[in-house]
This record gives sequence, structure tokens and C-alpha cells, in this order.
Amino acid sequence: MIFVRLALFILIISILVLCIFFIVTRNKKYLLIIKKILSYSFYILVIILITFFLLRFIHI
Repeated sequence: MIFVRLALFILIISILVLCIFFIVTRNKKYLLIIKKILSYSFYILVIILITFFLLRFIHI
């Protein structure tokens, strides 16, 4: 559980830093990086949730 919290904390920090970079520089590449980070994070979240539920059903 601590790894999930740590990963979420790092994800939020990185998105906030990239948002600040975008606000300061108005460079669109930071928005693209944020979009990629969020999409990859969503895919990883789906994989982890599917694995978690499969392991819960198999164990019972």
C-alpha cells in the first residue's frame, strides 16, 4: 500500500511541476507530456486493478 501512495504522490508532484512549467513558459510540449503521463498512469492503474481483483477472486 505504501508503494501505491508513493507512486500517487510522485505522479501528483510531477503533474504540478509540469503545470507550473507550462504556466511560466507557455510551451505546449508540457501539456503533451502531462497528457502522456496521465494516459500511461491510467493504463497502469487498470492493469493493477484487474490483477488485484483476479487475485482476490482466485484466493477465495
